[in-house]
Amino acid sequence: SRANTVRGFHHEEHMERLHEPDDGETMPLRFLFNLTSIPGDELLSSAELRLYRHQIDEAIASTLSDDQGLYRINVYEVLKPPRQGQLITQLLDTRLVHHNASRWESFDVSPAVLRWTREGLPNYGLAVEVLHLNQTPHHQGRHVRISRSLHQEPGEDWEQLRPLLVTFGHDGKGHPLTRRTKRSPKQRGRKRNRNCRRHALYVDFSDVGWNDWIV
Repeated sequence: SRANTVRGFHHEEHMERLHEPDDGETMPLRFLFNLTSIPGDELLSSAELRLYRHQIDEAIASTLSDDQGLYRINVYEVLKPPRQGQLITQLLDTRLVHHNASRWESFDVSPAVLRWTREGLPNYGLAVEVLHLNQTPHHQGRHVRISRSLHQEPGEDWEQLRPLLVTFGHDGKGHPLTRRTKRSPKQRGRKRNRNCRRHALYVDFSDVGWNDWIV
């Protein structure tokens, strides 16, 4: 069946790692999404994690080569309860992006979400890693908004930019959307239709009570 229900979930902020390394090292950030509000009879078909990324400052961008302006975003499923400084993960989706645009990026996390909802496996969350290619720590920017920043830029609304997990499912109500079959082209010439044609009939009006008078 096709999806007729879309749900959005924000992560539980108190579960994420709030500090950022000072030496330019990139570390995966863990997100935990509470999906218990999804009804048990709702059949999920897919899910995606949406992250917002900023275009970096033009002054910095002008000093970067094409290779330096690239960075990779990796999204993982966390497979086991996290330990201090260690995450056991499995890669779900990855993307190589450029610094020259501000936009939302969507990552397919369906395998993990379906395991949590359909198979009832433990939900230890997702992890996001941002790898800036060929950049020095000086150029390491916070281009991907995956955590609340202590130095938030003026005019930024964290509630509008924070990561969002979106699920697509069918609630069992109504009819799934299906494609209409394409009609075959009309054939030239008159086609004989045995279901619709004139027949000679005899009616005895006395049988229906119309034998007294007829207009």
